[in-house]
Amino acid sequence: MEETGGSPLAIVEFKQVIYAYEAQDAPALDGISFTIERGEFVAVIGANGSGKSTLARHINALLTPDSGQVLTVGLDTSHEKTLFEIRSCAGYLFQNPDAQMVTSVVADDVAFGPENLALAHEEIIERVDEALGAVAMTDFSQRNPAHLSGGQKQRVCLAGLLAMRPDVLILDEPGAMLDARGRRGIRRIVRELSREGMTVILITHFMEEATLAERVLVLEQGRLAMMGTPVEVFSHKDRLRELALDVPFSLLLAEELRSRGIEVPETVTPEELKEELCRLYLSR
Repeated sequence: MEETGGSPLAIVEFKQVIYAYEAQDAPALDGISFTIERGEFVAVIGANGSGKSTLARHINALLTPDSGQVLTVGLDTSHEKTLFEIRSCAGYLFQNPDAQMVTSVVADDVAFGPENLALAHEEIIERVDEALGAVAMTDFSQRNPAHLSGGQKQRVCLAGLLAMRPDVLILDEPGAMLDARGRRGIRRIVRELSREGMTVILITHFMEEATLAERVLVLEQGRLAMMGTPVEVFSHKDRLRELALDVPFSLLLAEELRSRGIEVPETVTPEELKEELCRLYLSR
């Protein structure tokens, strides 16, 4: 593996990255710099056209910078000879699961990535079983993906990535085409993966999803507008509204409760707020 002298703790590094699409006056990414450490769960938010998906596609070299540098697992994404290794280490889940389906049997679809890694047959079977179990799709292993719901298809695609055992998982608005139930399912799995130490980068326009992350990056017209913990970022309500972004309902509710003398902590996730309210109720 050709190392490039990045931070030993970093799994992703952007260094003054500029990228412009043809026929666009302004760059889609305009001098972006940040670092993501191994094992972090980071959410990227911003209004439509802010550069979220463009940023995500730089992480596994679907796009490469016009200037600046992106390092993924210590490798420069602009070096063509490292592309296979980068894409093996950085799994990318697209918005539309149908775009990632390649076979007519769920288990075969999950096996497609490991087969491209030229793994032994026994290891492929082991990885497929493990990945399907991780996303609660074991009972669907012999189904035709075309007959699954949108949420089930997205879970199959996620299993296909997990079967490759990537170092970093990039989720590009995985709930955009799903209903509320499907989004909850994906959100639950992502939280579990993060707790198990997977590096997760979640691109989302659902603010409640962003509250689950350890750190939030906010993009505005290709620039990094804000960065911090969910509490730090979402406390800037006026600035978020300027960026056409919502404030999570759970944060607003927690603030309202505190204003009424109910001592709940400064939390932003619905799950944490629910747990705290149950604790307060039971302690009465």
